[in-house]
Amino acid sequence: MRLLKEIAFLAVAALVVTGCASTGQSSAVSTAAPIQAAIEISEETLLDVTIEVFDPGLLDESVPVTKAEKQGVFPEVRRAEARFIPYQLKQTLQSTGNWGAVRVMPEGSSSAEVTVTGGIIKSTGKDLVVEVQVRDASGQVWLEKRYKQEADVLAYSPEQVKKRDPFHALYGAIANDMLMERQKRKEAELMKLRNIADLRFAADLAPAAFEDYLGLDRKERYQLDHLPAEDDSMMARIAEIRERDYSFIDTLNEYYATFTTSMEEPYDNWRSFSYEEQLALEKLRRQARMQKIVGALAIFGAIVAPGGGSTAERVARDVALIGGMAAVRSGMAKSQEAKIHVEALRELGGSLDVEVAPLVVEVEGETLRLSGTMEGQFVEWREMLRKIYAEETGFPVDPNVEAGQAAGSSVEN
Repeated sequence: MRLLKEIAFLAVAALVVTGCASTGQSSAVSTAAPIQAAIEISEETLLDVTIEVFDPGLLDESVPVTKAEKQGVFPEVRRAEARFIPYQLKQTLQSTGNWGAVRVMPEGSSSAEVTVTGGIIKSTGKDLVVEVQVRDASGQVWLEKRYKQEADVLAYSPEQVKKRDPFHALYGAIANDMLMERQKRKEAELMKLRNIADLRFAADLAPAAFEDYLGLDRKERYQLDHLPAEDDSMMARIAEIRERDYSFIDTLNEYYATFTTSMEEPYDNWRSFSYEEQLALEKLRRQARMQKIVGALAIFGAIVAPGGGSTAERVARDVALIGGMAAVRSGMAKSQEAKIHVEALRELGGSLDVEVAPLVVEVEGETLRLSGTMEGQFVEWREMLRKIYAEETGFPVDPNVEAGQAAGSSVEN
């Protein structure tokens, strides 16, 4: 009788713990807004910013997709987020008035005064964790930091009048950290960064003509050796070509803007659903685990309990056995329900990938198809600029750089 009482006590205690377990509600989110420019910043010290497409943080290709999804990594969604997140950061930085032109570009193609790179560590709709590095044109790292935020649950409310991103505070934190780093530098340093960025672009087009203007210090950072003459005709032509480059990049950013707009509704729905699913999954897993334990204890107790005894003891033993089996079945049912939730997330991820299909844009009289191989398109564009400059100046094109290096790019006439 004493054994049955102890089993009953353990079972009830475990069920109470299960029933009282936290539902995973969001904790308070910082509401600190991005710092706005207090005064107008001079053109000479207004730095342009390039935000490169983020690393989606996909698992190794050898890892099965189903295993990756169990870990909350949906490839279709991650690839879309790798473009979406940089564009959200771009909009945040632009809204502050603290920077010049802010552009999103393919990975590894920046020649701006300030470049932001990053990777997605975790993204579930409930939590967002990204690693961000900010460096200037000289190669000096301004900051390297991991940012994480739990979603602002109010952003998922259908009653929210003013729409905002659930992770708006994360973007604001990055913007404020970047501003703090910029404020540590004197005006002369900022002006020098603009010159270094211009000369790096020029040296990329025509190394033979411009590589002597820049050197590297002991830390492998670019330093300005000397400047071209103010009336240098080659630099004047470089400036014109760079304007063409900006025009092309602005076209890319129109693509990113359209991309972001087209994915907002399905992505917001996915994140909202994912948020609820994550809470449900956490709760179900706790309940399933606990109920299986309770059921096993009850069954074990019923089996090892003495066969004799009073009628009350036999009834208690039978109730414990039946209740234990029911608890185990309930735990298994909840585990199956959790699998259904995961499958729903996978299907939503696939539908999102379809809805953000590539776009076709027209640049310089040619129609370019921008897709997952956009890096290849950008390489081809930069090679076109090199050829234009070579034809006009007589400087040879660098033979180490070939058009269309990245596989999969396409040009439609």
